[in-house]
Amino acid sequence: MTQRIQNAIAKAKQAKCHVRRLVGRTYEVLTPKGRRYTVRCDEHEGARYVVCNCKAGATGQPCYHIIGVALLDTALAAQRRGH
Repeated sequence: MTQRIQNAIAKAKQAKCHVRRLVGRTYEVLTPKGRRYTVRCDEHEGARYVVCNCKAGATGQPCYHIIGVALLDTALAAQRRGH
């Protein structure tokens, strides 16, 4: 795991973000500072893609918004599959 991903995980654990599902697998993340970001999850040919419109996400870097959404999206997908 890269250091950037580890940093994003650590920040996601510390930050108290509110994640809200908008439609399908698109989510809105509200940060403690009141900033709103949109995170999209998708799968293509067995690979999972998560994209955030924050400054880091726009450059393809991992961000804590993506980590928070990925946890929720994974849990919801498991519910849909009946796990």
